[in-house]
Order: sequence, then C-alpha cells, then structure tokens
Amino acid sequence: MTRLLGSRWTMLIIHHLRKPRRYCELQTLVGEVNPATFTQRLRLLEQQGLLIRRANPENSRHVEYALTPQGAELLPILDELAAWARRWSRQGDETSNATK
Repeated sequence: MTRLLGSRWTMLIIHHLRKPRRYCELQTLVGEVNPATFTQRLRLLEQQGLLIRRANPENSRHVEYALTPQGAELLPILDELAAWARRWSRQGDETSNATK
C-alpha cells in the first residue's frame, strides 16, 4: 500500500475523486498521464480497496469511479499536505525576495 500511495499520479487521482467521476473526466483532471499508466493506477487503487469502479448496466462504456470510505479517509491528509506545501512555498518566496 505504501508503494502505491507514493507512486506518481496516485494522490492526484484520489484528490480528484472527492466526488464520483467518469473515466474521461478524471483523466482530464489528472492531466498528462499515459492512458496505460492511468488505467493501471485505477486498477491498483481498486484492488487495494481505495476506490470502486461502477459500470452503467445500460451502457458498459460508461464507467464511474468513486472513493470507498477507506479512500475518503485520505482526503484530510491530502488537504493537510497541500496546506503545508502552500505555507512553505510562500515562506520560501519571502526568503528569496529578502535576499535580493
């Protein structure tokens, strides 16, 4: 699980699954990720119980992904990491401006 969470794209996928999303919508939000890598990451997250894949019974091409309760527990952690990065990014900007 630790390796999966540390893999590129994983946290971004989880971040964008704050609400259920279709495959194409999610891939657009994540950005420049290779489609094979993206699909592999989704499958691994599903296997680990962090997200669920729901296919529309009327149209199997319409697939939606959503976080499980276990996956949703990661969202506050991601929010804290983002807040930490913003704080230190601003502090780094202030420090570099002071030395100019």
